[in-house]
Amino acid sequence: MPEEDRCSFVIPRHAVPVGAEGLSPLQEQMLDAPAPVRIFSAPTGAGKSYAFQVAMRKRGARILFIVPTRRLAQNLAEGLRQDLVDAGMTEDRVLERVGLWTSDEGRRIRAEDPKADVNRHRIREIRMEASLPQEGLMIIATPESVAHYLLRPAFTQGGADVQSIVDLLRLDHVVFDEFHTIEARGMGLSMAIATFLAQDATEAKLTFLSATPIDLVTSFVHFGIPRESILVEAEMVVTGGPEETVGMRAIHGDVTVTFRRDGSMVEALEACRQDILETLSRPSDSKAGQVVLIFDSVRDLQTSKQELAAWFDGIGIGRAERLAISSVDDSTNLDLKGLFMVGRAADPLKFRVLIATASVEMGVTFRAGMILMNPGHDPCSFVQRIGRVARGDMDGQVVVTSFRSEKSELGWFSHIRRQLLTEAPVVPVDRFIDCVLDATRARFDVTERDLDQVDGTFRKMPQSAAWAAALFWCAMEEALVKRGYKGIRNTLRNYRPKKAGAMSAWLGDLGKISLHSAQKWRQAFLREALRLRMISPAVSLVDPDGNRRNVPWHIWASDERLSNMPSRPLDDGRIEVAISTSLEQALSDLSYDRRVRRREEILLPHVGETPLLEADRLVESCLTILRRAEKDHLRAEHRTAREIGERLIRLTRIVPTVERTIDSVNSNDILRSCCTG
Repeated sequence: MPEEDRCSFVIPRHAVPVGAEGLSPLQEQMLDAPAPVRIFSAPTGAGKSYAFQVAMRKRGARILFIVPTRRLAQNLAEGLRQDLVDAGMTEDRVLERVGLWTSDEGRRIRAEDPKADVNRHRIREIRMEASLPQEGLMIIATPESVAHYLLRPAFTQGGADVQSIVDLLRLDHVVFDEFHTIEARGMGLSMAIATFLAQDATEAKLTFLSATPIDLVTSFVHFGIPRESILVEAEMVVTGGPEETVGMRAIHGDVTVTFRRDGSMVEALEACRQDILETLSRPSDSKAGQVVLIFDSVRDLQTSKQELAAWFDGIGIGRAERLAISSVDDSTNLDLKGLFMVGRAADPLKFRVLIATASVEMGVTFRAGMILMNPGHDPCSFVQRIGRVARGDMDGQVVVTSFRSEKSELGWFSHIRRQLLTEAPVVPVDRFIDCVLDATRARFDVTERDLDQVDGTFRKMPQSAAWAAALFWCAMEEALVKRGYKGIRNTLRNYRPKKAGAMSAWLGDLGKISLHSAQKWRQAFLREALRLRMISPAVSLVDPDGNRRNVPWHIWASDERLSNMPSRPLDDGRIEVAISTSLEQALSDLSYDRRVRRREEILLPHVGETPLLEADRLVESCLTILRRAEKDHLRAEHRTAREIGERLIRLTRIVPTVERTIDSVNSNDILRSCCTG
């Protein structure tokens, strides 16, 4: 490999000061600062979530902790529950004190009791009065499950009270973790919650945790949150060796980062053979004794398994010592060729080698001493991966290997690579984060003028998020009215932000139009408040004996055999596929032979047509259709419906879609993706 294609730098050892409870100054502020809205940043591995576990266990705090992924929620809940059991708490008591709100947990509850009402179960959890206050309560949730709680209200068993945003006032802390990864709709959810908590006389505090300093203040103040209610702080990180950080807690040791261009991951393995052998020779209980491979593409991982297995066999690492983690391996729970161990139940800490995709960036605990990785899908992904190596006072290595030529490299990665290498050979962690996440911060940077702008198509993320928050607020109000509970709706109106008032007026005008298409579009638009991310639906394969196995949508769609089998939508948003063979046979030879693009069937406000559009260009394609219709000779009602619909799509970047739709001609032409929290 040419020398110019291989360059490296070192992120030197760094640590944070700690106090009596083992908390850093920033962690103590997370728990004690009186501001109702707090925005904190600290490097990956600094223990942002740990601080709130201390608050729950030692201070009796009641916490709703919101994380981006189901895997991360499951991992945090299991770890905290085990810690409490180890401390002597009974399992029944632990389950009362650590709640888990995800779609997987909801399905588990219904599987145990088909008559169970998950919403009422969650009402009981969030309203549980602690008989032993010092034990506290922590509910670990995905954003989707919180949105579902707030937008699908249910009465308590006695029918005397209804779940609502007011329930958050019962808590001490509501926390959004890994906030730098959030999308506009998720930011809209958080802005709505922040507005309510900041303006009510309550002890509940809202905290945003991020790996990088991001400017949320401008957006939040514009939406209606008083500036004096917001605190912004960053972790104080000290770079230096043990003698320079006496009494401090090390976050990482020295981490050497090397950039390479290779034809495959196996080529990178062979080039790094000696370093890999050295890492794997460390004691089995070493905190940096694993080698972890992270691919950008599930396809690349799956098609490389045979070669990877042969390479690791060649250095004496057998199947029992290596684990594959990806959406395919986790969902099918099968490795029919006997190459790697698989399955969600497998503990990654017990294996010497992990091969994985982006699913390990958050929510998978491992002890990597060396990571060989593709760059990631964006700068946040890049930082998350590098931050997983050499946790604690251990040195480690990261090899970033790109399978692309320099000309075809992703623009953000080329920029980061050049910028970091100009500062080599040593790049302190704060400077590293500044370089890498500069583009991420730019997503959140807006001015007051930007936020006031309602014309034009191009919108920065916080601009869309503010209007998504307005939609979420209106959806909360409407959901309460539909359930006959106007009291809390009136409370929300008292705090209604200006943008939510404008949104309510436009939706009200749309509601006065007698067109069926306008009414259907309005209801679907409000329903979109539940859908915080464009997540593809799960696919449930069912064999002739009734055995069932879930697989990711893109795996089903890319395999010609599976995608041509009979399919139908299920009420929970999954696609059920009837296969003619056993599950084992159907999954034994996944071909990944087609690159597919998801499509969505959308609604139009002025006509009953439902065009099928590519999901990646949904907003732009829909706006094109609506603008062309402007030239048509429309009747007054149709014209008004078109104008309101176009305005709302431009402002929110949200397009209402047909619920649970499958293209009956070709099941590859999907479909609506559903919200699974």
